[in-house]
Formats: sequence, structure tokens, C-alpha cells
Amino acid sequence: MNKIYQNMNELCVAGANLFVEEAQKAIVARGRFSVALSGGSTPRRLFEEIAKKEWHEKLDWQRIFVFWGDERFVPADDAQSNQKMARESLLRYVPIPEENIFPIPFAETPIESAEKYEEVLKQFFPDSWPQIDLILLGLGPDGHTASLFPGSDALNEETRWVCPSKTKVPGPERITLTFPVLNRAGLVCFMVTGKEKAEMVKQILKPVSTELNYPAQRIQPLTGQLIWLLDQAAAQLIS
Repeated sequence: MNKIYQNMNELCVAGANLFVEEAQKAIVARGRFSVALSGGSTPRRLFEEIAKKEWHEKLDWQRIFVFWGDERFVPADDAQSNQKMARESLLRYVPIPEENIFPIPFAETPIESAEKYEEVLKQFFPDSWPQIDLILLGLGPDGHTASLFPGSDALNEETRWVCPSKTKVPGPERITLTFPVLNRAGLVCFMVTGKEKAEMVKQILKPVSTELNYPAQRIQPLTGQLIWLLDQAAAQLIS
């Protein structure tokens, strides 16, 4: 399902409404709501929207559990940290218990960070593969999502829940949830804004395509739903 909005502000209001609705449904159905956050400028704006009282006061934050879809291999206080961004834009403003927040750890190595985070997930989801209620994702200009980059060995991972992922772009190595985890979510929501993403959005959302040329095309939930929230700039090349 694709939904197109006039601008980023409208998109983020819709995203906040989606977040609240999914959280309320999950809490009624299962007593808790799990969400995996994303990094990037559009998620930051979404988090700032959810942090407003009109949204966050509708939620029982004692029953909300926060994870991350990916992270850079940097300390938690580093400016590049997805955890730091989410704390500054959302988590510091809402009454969520600290023990409900599960960031990807900064260990000795990216491999160790991935292994430790997989253990965290296995403790929270002890019975089988994790089924996160809502996973928020972005789209890179090269078609990557989370930290699943074209050409990365992480694309072929079928058994690990979390793994390191190297990227050709400058910057730290990454740690990412793998496709088997992402595709078991109850709802996966891509949020994409800006005209610089328009060509890649067009490639990903071709009406008929059997070729999976980009990592984002491999997000195909097994039993859950997939939704794309786009602003008009990002959606300008799709029909």
C-alpha cells in the first residue's frame, strides 16, 4: 500500500497517527507493543511529532518496548548514533521506562555488538523468530534499507537475527536486523521524502517486476503488512 502526502509535515502527522493506532491495537490484543526505530532525517521529524502531547498522551508507555532496526558502530553519545537521535527527539519526552528501551550495544567489535543484540531479542522473543509489531524503515539512494546495502554479505543471511554490515560509503561499520527478522514484522512502514529519492522509489515500486535489484525490494512481510508513506517529491515519478 502506498500513501502520498503533500509534504514531510503531513507525512509525519500520518506516521504519528499510524504509530498510535498500531500501539493501541497491539496493547489491546497482546498487552504490549514492540517497535523498531530507524535513523535519518524523516524519522527524526516523525519522532518529534510523536513527542507532542497530543500524540504521546494517548499511549501507555509502560507497555511499549523500543528496539532499533540498525545502528552505526559508534558509542551511544556519538552524533551519528541512531539511539542518540531517538532519545533526543522522542524518548526523553515520553514516560517510557528505561528498561523498555533496547538499543544496539556498542561492544568491542561489530560482530560482538550483533551477537549481544541477538541475545537481547531472544530473551524478549523466547519462543521463535521475533515478531516485532511495527518496523520503521527508510530508503537510501542506492536502494538500501536498514543497513542492508547492495553487495553486502548481510543480504544473504538466513539464520542470524542481527549481523554486521559493511558499506562502501564513508563512515562506521553498521549493525542491522536481517531480512528474516524484518519480514516477520506485523507491519513494515517505509517513510521516504525528497525529490532525490524519486528515481529509486520508482525503481522499487515498479508495478510489475520479478527482479530484486535493490535490498529494499526484498522487504516482503511473510504474514504482516507493508506500507509506504511518501511525500509528493519522493512519489513524483510513480503513477
